[in-house]
Amino acid sequence: MQPFEKRMPVKILCDCFLTSGLGHVRRCEKILSFIEKLGVKADLYLHKQNNISAFLEGVGNDDFLITDSYRLNSKDFYLLKEKAKSLMVIEDTEHAKGFYPKNTKIMNFTLNALKHYNHASKDHYLGVGFYPVDIRFVYERPINTENKEVLITLGGSEQKTLKEIVKILENKNVNLHIISPYTPKNSPKNTHYYSPLNPLEFSSLMKFCACAISASGQTLYELALSQTPSLIFPIASNQIIQSQEFENSGIFKQTSLKTLAKDFEKLQIQKNQAWAKTLAFGSELESALREFLEI
Repeated sequence: MQPFEKRMPVKILCDCFLTSGLGHVRRCEKILSFIEKLGVKADLYLHKQNNISAFLEGVGNDDFLITDSYRLNSKDFYLLKEKAKSLMVIEDTEHAKGFYPKNTKIMNFTLNALKHYNHASKDHYLGVGFYPVDIRFVYERPINTENKEVLITLGGSEQKTLKEIVKILENKNVNLHIISPYTPKNSPKNTHYYSPLNPLEFSSLMKFCACAISASGQTLYELALSQTPSLIFPIASNQIIQSQEFENSGIFKQTSLKTLAKDFEKLQIQKNQAWAKTLAFGSELESALREFLEI
């Protein structure tokens, strides 16, 4: 393990609730890894309760805080900023002016995020240039029309929709590889269930599959990096902007239960994803973190 040159207290707080999926945790783990590559020690704290009093007690006035949470309210952010040296928040949609304290750094790596902000300033880091890339997902995908493996990943809480998708694809002569915390009884023979995988296992499965059906969470970026032809199934309201941007950019198409069968047939004959090479994922992240951490 590398020695850390700078023992700066960096604390990262992220949501880790059953209903929040693993997206918050995974992107914070990647941010943490990136910070440590800069020679700075960082710690990750999983937010599993509805108040932050215990975490707040451990915050000192030399701390650099990064948060990724839908559960924290405006008052929480003011309390954190009051105690810490600096605060950065990771978000998916713009909040009202004044929701965060003054001088809070705001990071949103949604595709074309700047278009959706009315009050962007020097404190904002917006767009895929700030996305923390995990190199294990970068993949030059060969064209293989014989591959019948399909990845399905909708997050932790969408069992009903998942069941309908399986029903639609059951007789399409494909094998379905489904990331889900639940394995139903008497599932069709062409289904394979996986409980949440670590990044290496997940990237291997992604490369093994020819195409994917995904909710519009963090997985979309990994599907883009691995050039996996995909259909987007927007689940949560905070994912709508992101899924629309991916569709408008000609990257992935949005689908629904009504159009899935037809969309899926077209998806299987897609060629290599040429657009993947034009998106500069993560190109601005290092300079943003250096600025925030004053290094």
